[in-house]
Order: sequence, then C-alpha cells, then structure tokens
Amino acid sequence: MNQFYTTHEAAQLLGVSLPTVVNWIKARRLKAHRTPGGHRRISREDLAGFMLRQGIPLPEELSGAVEDRRKVLVIGELGPAREGGARQLAAAGYDVEQVSPGFAAGAACARYQPDVVVVLAGDDGAAGLFADLRADRELAETRRIAVCHPDLVEALAAAGCQAVLARPLEDGALAEAVEGVLGPAPRPGARRGRRQ
Repeated sequence: MNQFYTTHEAAQLLGVSLPTVVNWIKARRLKAHRTPGGHRRISREDLAGFMLRQGIPLPEELSGAVEDRRKVLVIGELGPAREGGARQLAAAGYDVEQVSPGFAAGAACARYQPDVVVVLAGDDGAAGLFADLRADRELAETRRIAVCHPDLVEALAAAGCQAVLARPLEDGALAEAVEGVLGPAPRPGARRGRRQ
C-alpha cells in the first residue's frame, strides 16, 4: 500500500490530468511535499482528505486513510441554537465541532479544516467572517452556510454563502442544507469517471 503518491499516480486516482493536479498543488488546495530531488509527493492521508472535501469517491486503496465522515464547524454564541444545530448535524452522520465567533473561530477553521462552516449569525450578519474565509487561500474552497434573521438573507448570500437559511429553522433543514452544499457523501470504493 502506497504511503506517498507521485503527481501522476494522484492524477490517475483523481481522474484528472497531471497539469490539473500540479495546479491544485500550486494553489495550495492539495498538499504535497518535495523529495530531496525536488519531486512532489502526496501523502495517502492528504490525497484521501482532498478527495473527501471535493466529494470525489475514494478508491479502495485509499479507504481507511482518513475518517470518512465529513467535518462541519458550527460558529455561534454558546446556547441552545448552537447546541441544537450541532446535535442535528451529528445525528445526520457529520463530524461536528462548535466554536464561538471571533479569534477562536479562525483558529478552529485552520486547525479543524472543515468541509463546511455553519455560522449562526447575529444582528451583525457575520458578513465580515465570510469575507475572511473567502480571502484565506487555504479556506477559500470551504463551503459556507449562514443561519440568520430573514432581513439578512440577501446580504449573506452576497457575502459568498452557498446557502442561507432564515430563522426559525424547520426540523432537519440544517442537515439538508449541509448535504445540499456538499453533495451526497462519497461511497468508499466507488470510482469516478474521468473528467474532461
């Protein structure tokens, strides 16, 4: 079992061209290491994690490389709304972490590397937080969902959210929104067709 893959091997597993893989590495979307000879190598865990974040089914040889559950970071003030949202997402099979807004949220994003960030927006709308997420090269591809007062829906959609839910939420609406922005969870062992 490979622990490290060449860019050519990674391209075959991803079903894309070699230049596409190189471009993803240069854009820091796919993590790679350099050998002493200057060649790029991608760890098994980094390749599997990238495939899960992009919704690409894992081939059999990568199954078990990373935890298959997709990660959701819930950002909001401590209280019943945040706890309830986190419980709903955990019950739907997601790996969930909670954090308060501010510096702790940025640190949690960098450490946890979520597949999607759910922000329970207050009166300020949290548009600045979404702008910061989009500006961060490592988090720019992270999907974003806002839960807010109905008056803030348009502003948060314009701030770059893939989904904006107005309060009060119906039962199951948050889990449906997460699945909607991420797509169905990839099945281990399923192969994806080659992209053009």
